[in-house]
Amino acid sequence: MAGQPMKKQFFLKNLALFLILLLIPLIIYGASSIALTQNELKNNINTNNDSILKQTKENVELVLNEIDQLSLVYDTNADIGFEMDAILQSYSTTYERNAVTKIIKGFMNADPSARPYINSIYVYYESGGSRFFSSSEGVVNLAQEADNAWYASYRNQDPNKTFWTEAREIKRASFDEKPLQIMTIYHRMSSRNGVIILNILPQYIENILTSITPLPEQSLLIMNADKQVLFKNSNAALLQDIDLNQISESPLNFFTLKFASGYYIISKFQSDRYGWQYLSIVPQHTLYEFPSQLGKLMLMLLVAAFLIGLGLAYIITRRNYGQISKIVHILDSAESGNPLPPMSTRITDEYSYIINNILKTFIEHSFLKITLSEKKFRMKAMELTALQAQINPHFLFNTLRTIYWKSFALSGKQNDVSLMIENLSDLLDYSLSKPEERVTLEEEIRRTISYTDIQQVRYKDKFDLIWDVDEEVNRHTVIKLILQPIIENSIYHGIREKEGKSLIKVKAFAANSLLRISIIDNGAGIDPETMKTIKEKLKDSEDYSDHIGLFNTDKRLKLTYGEAYGLQLRSKPGFGTVVSMSIPSSPEGPVPSNG
Repeated sequence: MAGQPMKKQFFLKNLALFLILLLIPLIIYGASSIALTQNELKNNINTNNDSILKQTKENVELVLNEIDQLSLVYDTNADIGFEMDAILQSYSTTYERNAVTKIIKGFMNADPSARPYINSIYVYYESGGSRFFSSSEGVVNLAQEADNAWYASYRNQDPNKTFWTEAREIKRASFDEKPLQIMTIYHRMSSRNGVIILNILPQYIENILTSITPLPEQSLLIMNADKQVLFKNSNAALLQDIDLNQISESPLNFFTLKFASGYYIISKFQSDRYGWQYLSIVPQHTLYEFPSQLGKLMLMLLVAAFLIGLGLAYIITRRNYGQISKIVHILDSAESGNPLPPMSTRITDEYSYIINNILKTFIEHSFLKITLSEKKFRMKAMELTALQAQINPHFLFNTLRTIYWKSFALSGKQNDVSLMIENLSDLLDYSLSKPEERVTLEEEIRRTISYTDIQQVRYKDKFDLIWDVDEEVNRHTVIKLILQPIIENSIYHGIREKEGKSLIKVKAFAANSLLRISIIDNGAGIDPETMKTIKEKLKDSEDYSDHIGLFNTDKRLKLTYGEAYGLQLRSKPGFGTVVSMSIPSSPEGPVPSNG
C-alpha cells in the first residue's frame, strides 16, 4: 500500500510531462493561427466594406446627379425659367400658354418615365405664390395637391442651405391603404427664389443595396446629415436595438460596438458633397465563424491530445514503476545481505542500466570496504609510530626550557642567549601542540615573529621585516605554520646569498571571499630553469630537498583547502621572489593562544 502514493505521483508527473509536450505546442500553434486569422479577416472585412461603401456611394450619387441636370434646366436656363415663372404668376389661360404648359409638363415627365427610380419632379418659384409645376400634373395649387408637405419643409429650412434631403410618405388619395415611401431631394435655386424637388423611390436604390450585399446578415444604410435613414437593404430590418446615433457620432470609420443583441462590426464612409453617411453593420459572429470553427477544432485536438497523454502516462508509469520496484528490491537485498540477482548482459532502457550499475557499485563497494579497513589499520600503526616519535621533541623542548632558566640565572637578566632559547622554545611548543588545530592569522604571525627574532640575531643587519596586514583579517583562521617555512625559504635561498641588507614584506588582506597572503623579498631571486623545476615538482606533488619547507606548505594547503589552493611563485634573478597563497576566508571569534 505504501507504494500506491508513489505510483500515483509518478503517474501525475508523467502525465504533466506529456501534456506539456503535447498541449503547449498545440495551444501556441492554435492560438497563433486563430489570432492571425482574425487579424487577416479583420483587415479583409475593413477593405471589403470600404470597397462596398465606395461602390454604393458612386451608384447612389449617380442618381443624385439628376438634381444637377434639373438645376441646369429649371434654374440656370433663363428662357425656360422665365416661361415657367410667367405661367405660375398668370391665372388667365390662352392657347399659346396652354401649349407651352403642356410642352413643359411633357418635358418634366420625361425623366420619371425614363428613369424608374424617379417618382416625380416639382419646380416651385416663390413669385408663383401657392402654385408650382408637377411632372405628373402640370401646374398645381398647393391647397389642392395631396402632397404638399414638402412646402413646409422648404419654408422652415435655413435659407443659406442649398441642398437637403428627407424621407417622406405620400398618400395620393384617401382610399390608399398604404402611403408611398419616397426620398425627397431639395435643391434651392440660385438665379431666383424657389426650389427644385426630386422625389425618388427608395425601393429602387434599396434593391441595389441588397444586390451588392456580400454577407447574409450584413446591413447597408444611407443616412442624411440629420441622421435620418434614407435607404437601407433588406437586412436592415433585423436591426432592432441598434443605436444609429451612436454609430453616426463615432469619429472612427471601422470599429466594433456592443448592443443588446451582441457585438457588431461597423464600417462608415462619409460623403463630403451631400453630407450623407454610408454604413455597413455586420454581426460579429457571422464574420468570425471560421475562427470559431478553428477554435472548436483546436478544442477537439486538445481533448484528443489529453487522452493520448493520459494513455501514454499510464503505460510509461506502469513500466517505470515496475523497474523502480526492482531497483528497491535489489537495494533491500543488498542491505539485508541476501543474494543479488545476476547482472543482465543486455541494456534495454535507462532502468536496466541503473540496475546493472547498482550491482556493479555494490561489488566495488564491497571491495572498497576491505581496502578501507586495511588502510585504517595502517593509519593506526602510523599514528602509534608518530606518538612515539613525539617523545624525543618533547624531551628537547623541556631541556631547552631548563637551559633558558640556567642562562637567565647566570646573567641575572634577559640576554641574547635566553631570548633565542625562549623564542625557539615558543616555536617548538607551537609546532608540537595540536598540529591539526586552526589558529587565527594574528596567532600565526605572533609565532612567526618568534622565528624571525631568532634569525635576526643570527643574521644581524642582514634583513628587515615588514608586516602589511589588514586589521580585519587578524581574526581569520588558518592552519599552523604557513608563514614560517616560506620566510625561512626566503632567508636561506634569497637573502643569505645576496650581499648587503635585504627586505622581507608579508602582506595579507581579504578579497572576494578569499584570504590573500604574499611573502615578498628582494633577495637573489630564482633563475628560470630552477623556477621551472620547482613548479613542476609542486604540480606533481613531489618533494624537492632544496625547498622542503615550500613543498610541505604547498601540500598542507592542498590537503586542507583543496587542490586549487596551493602556492603561487614568481621570481626574477637579482630582483627577488614573491610567494603567494589564496585560501577560503573564514573569520571566527577569539581563538585561545598556545603557550
